[in-house]
Amino acid sequence: MKLPNAGMAIIAMIAGNAFAQTNERPPADPLAVKPIPSQAQTIDSDTIRTKIEGAGYTEITDLSRDGMGVWRARAKKGDQAVDITVDKGGRIKFERR
Repeated sequence: MKLPNAGMAIIAMIAGNAFAQTNERPPADPLAVKPIPSQAQTIDSDTIRTKIEGAGYTEITDLSRDGMGVWRARAKKGDQAVDITVDKGGRIKFERR
């Protein structure tokens, strides 16, 4: 008598778990990016500009963020004009122009 009760309990648990999982709804677009408010963009750009200046770059212009969250700018390091990218991890990379 105990064996059928145990079997019923297992079936009830499996069915309950399956039912609970079907109630979750996936996001409409899993790759959607939430827009950043312009005020947050200004705060972020000031932070990025300070970080770039701290790395020894001067005359920073055209600082902007692309759709992937990577910052790009033009600057000078010494006498060299460079294009700068700052990735999401905060790593600064440059290429000579």
